Amino acid sequence: MFIMLLVCLNVVALPGGLFEMDTDPAMSIAGMKGLVDMEGLFISELGNYEKALKDKIDTIESFLQDVQSKRDISRKNPEEFVAHPLNAFSLIRRMHEDWTHIELFMSEKVGLNHLQAIEEGLDEAQPTDKDLNDAINGILFLNRFYNLQPVDIAKGLLMGQQYNAHLTTLNCQALAKANLDYNYDRDAINWYETAVGQYDDNRDGQVYREVFDFTLPDLYINYTSTLVIKGFRKAALNILRNVSDLDARLWLLQKEVYEVGKIDVPDPTFLVEPWIDHNGCQGLWETRKYLSCHYEKGTSDFLRIAPLKVEILSVDPYIVIYHDVIYDREISRVKNSSLHSLKSPSRYLNGDDYNIKFARIHEELESPLNRRIKDMTGEEVKEDKDFLISNYGISGFRDYHIDNLEVQDQTTELGDRLTSIVFFISNVSQGGAITFPRLNITVWPQKGSALVWRNLNHSMQPIEDLLHLSCPVIVGSKWTLVKWLHEKPQMFFRPCKKEYKEFNI
Repeated sequence: MFIMLLVCLNVVALPGGLFEMDTDPAMSIAGMKGLVDMEGLFISELGNYEKALKDKIDTIESFLQDVQSKRDISRKNPEEFVAHPLNAFSLIRRMHEDWTHIELFMSEKVGLNHLQAIEEGLDEAQPTDKDLNDAINGILFLNRFYNLQPVDIAKGLLMGQQYNAHLTTLNCQALAKANLDYNYDRDAINWYETAVGQYDDNRDGQVYREVFDFTLPDLYINYTSTLVIKGFRKAALNILRNVSDLDARLWLLQKEVYEVGKIDVPDPTFLVEPWIDHNGCQGLWETRKYLSCHYEKGTSDFLRIAPLKVEILSVDPYIVIYHDVIYDREISRVKNSSLHSLKSPSRYLNGDDYNIKFARIHEELESPLNRRIKDMTGEEVKEDKDFLISNYGISGFRDYHIDNLEVQDQTTELGDRLTSIVFFISNVSQGGAITFPRLNITVWPQKGSALVWRNLNHSMQPIEDLLHLSCPVIVGSKWTLVKWLHEKPQMFFRPCKKEYKEFNI
């Protein structure tokens, strides 16, 4: 259901060249800044349009007050009024000239340049249906991975943390319709119920009716019609009995549902869907006692005077965290160099990447970052100089996977991926952990640290226990910088250890 076509990265300049807008905005938090700027432009133009309309109204009101004051005098005794030559002359001149001018003024369309600016902006950089789908799926992932309920999401209550953000009735209805398209009937009904709860006529009513051509009865019709289609006639009837006086359409719908409901068939019940256990993403696993922390001094001469801080998470398989191993100036450099080259992966083609953009960062072999990786791992980086930088979008995540390459994707020169290095180059307010479910290990993003593990055992075979998941980001912008060191270039730097096998004789 999530499979979509590949969309390549394009940069679109909005009117006046004020800012740039990336495609696929929901797939990268960094890419969404353009949307904020674009809406800022729209707000400014709409404000200018409003001022132009007000100026026109002020002019009309000024003219109206002037002629109304004369009308108040003339209406008492019209004949006596026009008997005075000055009044008569003024009346004829006004009717001949002033009313012609005001008629022309009233027919003028003001603020057209502001409307045109908004129109051009929408034509060039308005989010597409695919972008809306990406954003919708991101919200659905929150429910799937963190078991968040629609009513809590709509009120901005995420994993017990209350945020100053909420979803409107129209937002909730869009999510309800999307769940129906995906055949998530239970979630669709919950989102419709939430949409009703979020409606505030004093706040929303006038704009919804006059701008969006949407009314509360429309919402109830969509909600109760969905209930009827899914077999919940009694539930729909109970709702309609309370709201049928809002609109004649609701009264007719209540009558139809009542006639159908005479057949005594109970409403169905939803089977309790098994919730996928993502306890690692929520940090609900039993706290793991890390094996040790130490300063790494032995992999190079330089580390004798500037050792690295290492936290061991697992010995077999080998997983460690290096703390404070990438610096703010390096982070700023790689982020800034990648902003215009971030691109989307093939949309869900392999089922791994959701709402993520990435770019390849070229690094010289002897760059401080590459030398630091050599110090951290004791491995050669000559054939693996470059990095992959990623920025996660709305609830972006990487599904369960291992970092090993398929045999057909391996090259003779490089072989399989031996070591994975993931630098966290941003903090994340909520979510975004990397979790190894078979090892009960969860690592939260911590800016400046690097998570390192080896994907192959001493026989150069993949370690299946390293299956891992990059959990959906709840709140925040997650940036990672990744490097994979391959096995073949390490042949003389990391010789295989002997493994002794016992034989029964």
